[in-house]
Amino acid sequence: MRRRDVLCALLGAATTFSSFAVFVASSITYAAEPTAAEIESAIIASAAETAALQAKLSDRVSLADYAPKVTVVNGTNVWTAALQQAIDEHEIVVIPARQATYYIDGTVRIPSNRRIEAEGATIALLPGTDVVMLRNEKAADGTLAPTHQNPRDDNIAIIGGRWEDWRRARAGYGRSGRWDMSERKLGNYYGVSTLMLFICCDHITLKGVTFAHASAFAYQGGNSSDVHLTDTVFDRCTADGYHLNGNLSRVHIRNARGQVGDDLVALNAYDWLNSSVTFGPQKTILCEDLELVGPGYPAIRILPATYRYKDGTEVDCAISDVIFRRVKGIKCFKMYLQTPNYAVGTEPEWSKIGSGGNLHFEDIEIDLDRPIDLFEAYTGSDPVRGHFGAFEFGANLTSIHFKNLKVKFHADRYPLSHLAVVGPKSVRLTGRKAEPREVFDPYVNCRVGKVVVENLEATGVVPAKLVHATVFDDVNGDGRSSGRGEIADIRISK
Repeated sequence: MRRRDVLCALLGAATTFSSFAVFVASSITYAAEPTAAEIESAIIASAAETAALQAKLSDRVSLADYAPKVTVVNGTNVWTAALQQAIDEHEIVVIPARQATYYIDGTVRIPSNRRIEAEGATIALLPGTDVVMLRNEKAADGTLAPTHQNPRDDNIAIIGGRWEDWRRARAGYGRSGRWDMSERKLGNYYGVSTLMLFICCDHITLKGVTFAHASAFAYQGGNSSDVHLTDTVFDRCTADGYHLNGNLSRVHIRNARGQVGDDLVALNAYDWLNSSVTFGPQKTILCEDLELVGPGYPAIRILPATYRYKDGTEVDCAISDVIFRRVKGIKCFKMYLQTPNYAVGTEPEWSKIGSGGNLHFEDIEIDLDRPIDLFEAYTGSDPVRGHFGAFEFGANLTSIHFKNLKVKFHADRYPLSHLAVVGPKSVRLTGRKAEPREVFDPYVNCRVGKVVVENLEATGVVPAKLVHATVFDDVNGDGRSSGRGEIADIRISK
């Protein structure tokens, strides 16, 4: 038996880890990484800096003062021009609380050093409006070239309010939450699909905001630093809640709860072109007190990879120094490469494995009563493809830290379920033209340097192995579907 398999077998030997134990697969040294406490300290400092900038704003006006700018569309009062002029002319715009809805029929652009206060107000897209509701003024498209040197906005806050889409089902990429209504093409914000968009913008604050019925992402952001998103409610949203793209640092998501149709939080440093406009690393992120409520897709996405621009330049969209803690309602944290599905025997979309590390998962409750994706390979416990986990890693990572986890297993139904799975994934389906198609990326080779598990409470029917490293040997018979996951160092302690 190989040394890695010995370690995994040992991991499956007990369900409560009450005595100190360390298993080392090889002699490894690690570069110093920030501790969880140091990551949190950086976030606290960022929050103080961001709050200080907002405290400097004083020029305040009520949106009611701009009522003469209201237009009438098919018998409905529309406040787009009024809100735009108010936010252009004043630092703070107060949208007064009232029972009637404020309707918007176009994108409102927010310049630097601004705050919208909307406690008790409902602001909704006018039916038929398929563009972004709010965005920062200098948002720039980074799909064809980086936007690091572009002009940027700074110091924008949205406080309170119910921000509502008119649709009641997910529309699909490019159908709602668009940049504008012109032809959707690369170079024209192709990957914008959201109710609110903040890119090329620093010191962003959202507090006490409710997103309702968002048919695209509720919030999409990227190429930003010092982003603080707190006390959020997602009311029957049908896509991602927070969808964060590349080039982000010092991000805090706290107390976000509700119903979403896709990932509650998506840290997509890399993503498909139809859902991103920035590509690059993400670093120093704290996500805490998250809860998915009701039906939906119980997942959190963490997606590093390598992106290649049109001119051939490559960027490592690494994700590092991240904390998730106090999370409920989620069944899977997904951190694996996923390119668009392809016909077996053809070339998949170009991609390279992602990287990062120093990931901390703390005080998390998971009931792993089913696989996140109900493919037959998982529900039928296929001996090769059927392994799945509460945490799935398909990237080159320096370290992963688990602390104070409560995981309920159901190995009587799913014997190939695990706490964590490292390596490639493969699901083979039949396409519309009856051709076999691959959903995932079975050719991935990835390595995790160190896995630390501290105080795991495993209940229910626990699987034989808590940590599994997947190995494929030409699983699709196409000469390119071989991949391997490796774990160099596993440490378990109370």
